[in-house]
Amino acid sequence: MLFRVLTIMLFFCISTADAREWTIGVLALRGDAQAQAHWQPLADRLNQQLPDEHFQLLPLDLAAMKTAVAQNRIDFLLTNPAQYVQIDSHYPLRWLVSLRSSHEPDSSSRNVIGSVILVRADSDIYHPQNLIGKDVGAVSPEAFGGYLLGYKALRDAGFQPEQDFQLRFSGFPVDALIYLLRDRAISAAIVPTCLLEDMQAEGLIHAADFRPLLAKPATIPCLTSTELYPNWSFAALSQVPDKLADNVTRILLSPVGQPDLLWGAASSTSQVESLLRSVNQHPQQPQFWQQIVDWAQAHRLLITVITLILLLLGANHIWVAFLVRRRSRQLEQLHQQLRSRENALEHAQRLSILGEMASGFAHELNQPLSAIQHYADGCAIRLRQEQPDHSLLPILGQITHQAQRGADTIANLRLWVGKQPAAHSATQPATITLPLHELLHHLWQLLGAERHHPPCQLHADIPLSLTLQLPPTLLDQVLCNLITNSLQAGARHLWCRAYQHESGITITLQDDAGGLTKEQLSQPFTPFRSNKGDGLGLGLVICQRLIRSQGGELTLLNLIAANRKMGLQVTLTLPLNSIKELTFATDSSG
Repeated sequence: MLFRVLTIMLFFCISTADAREWTIGVLALRGDAQAQAHWQPLADRLNQQLPDEHFQLLPLDLAAMKTAVAQNRIDFLLTNPAQYVQIDSHYPLRWLVSLRSSHEPDSSSRNVIGSVILVRADSDIYHPQNLIGKDVGAVSPEAFGGYLLGYKALRDAGFQPEQDFQLRFSGFPVDALIYLLRDRAISAAIVPTCLLEDMQAEGLIHAADFRPLLAKPATIPCLTSTELYPNWSFAALSQVPDKLADNVTRILLSPVGQPDLLWGAASSTSQVESLLRSVNQHPQQPQFWQQIVDWAQAHRLLITVITLILLLLGANHIWVAFLVRRRSRQLEQLHQQLRSRENALEHAQRLSILGEMASGFAHELNQPLSAIQHYADGCAIRLRQEQPDHSLLPILGQITHQAQRGADTIANLRLWVGKQPAAHSATQPATITLPLHELLHHLWQLLGAERHHPPCQLHADIPLSLTLQLPPTLLDQVLCNLITNSLQAGARHLWCRAYQHESGITITLQDDAGGLTKEQLSQPFTPFRSNKGDGLGLGLVICQRLIRSQGGELTLLNLIAANRKMGLQVTLTLPLNSIKELTFATDSSG
């Protein structure tokens, strides 16, 4: 019996000695001891299923992994897909299988690698903006399921981690970052997705002491701040025989094995490669940029000369653009001035023609008006001699009065076009005393405002004793024009108020006809502009010049009337005892 036992032990020792040694390089994310304990069941399974081969684990960090591959010290590779892409660009690998999720009941998800940006639960940091200038920890600038994914998430949020934060790279194991954050040595930590939950399950920390920034929904029950990428994969290097690679693949895909190490078909690396390119970490990118850097260092003098030339050309371009822009503005200003002068000249020509026509009309109308007045006076004298109380005498008196009124209006018209009036007769004074209250009611009845369509109501607040010294018919013309404008605009009410103050007399007329537009108010006294179909646009111009001839002023303003409707308020300001002769400036400002 003892002989048989010794024989079996000897056979086992001989078989073990004859077995070939195969080394599996494992990325020791959480340290060598944890990696050895976590992945040893994988090596035991392969040793059991392939007794003629012997597999052993070699925990490595990122830099050591690349060195081990370059020195052919490992035969199989167990790491994240980003490192696979980086190593495969230099050394050919065969991607055999990929891990499935160990955090889901059915392990259906392939994408489980991500990053979560953690802060303490009692921290006052609730947005990456609050991290600017503070310490942020990560394992390594090349760590895929840590810094790189977190870097992309922060960059997509509008930040530049290498400039905005004080980055601290602690190296492996990654658990140290959680402890640094717990002890307030750093303000935030960028760690792999599910590390917090795993350490909680192992009783190392309390997950409630931490919370994520930039939290993102995920298909796995783990906190994450980024999108999820394919899980770790198992690869064979070029020296591994095809038959052994096939046997290893078949064993790992078998459903028998460790429950938390479930394998499936190898995942595509296209998603990972796209991310590496977006963060300038793809193995093909550094070579290109390195060539540029090397060439730039070798030709520094040439680059300096080219840079100076470009700067000079740029400065010259900016100076020329400035000169062109300044000249363009000057030409535009000159163009505007020419247009303004053309408009002023056109208005002056129109006023000159109108003045000549008005002067001619006044000269031609003076003769028949004088004849009408003389005939009326002669008839009145003869009738008064025959019958002092003849019924036609009042009518002849009205004819004489209206003929005189027409003559006064023509005199004002001649003054408006720049003609000085002839000397007044002894019976016709240069100025007359005008009781304003009586004048307003006389004009209101003369215009038939209450019979106008629509009818308009007058509200007058004028002291009975208020009088003005003005040339004949001047105020008649102004008030008649202003009241007519309000009636034609559809006014239902017209408020007239007058009062005397230290500097003169102010008369205001306020209607409820809607007022003027902003454009009309900006230039109300421009000749030949009218919103009436048959208007000439001269009414307000004449009124303004007549008032200014007496040292007064006329202003327009849109204002809410007493009945809460919008209307136009016209304000006339005249000096006390105005006895000036009517004179007008010939410029185009009025």
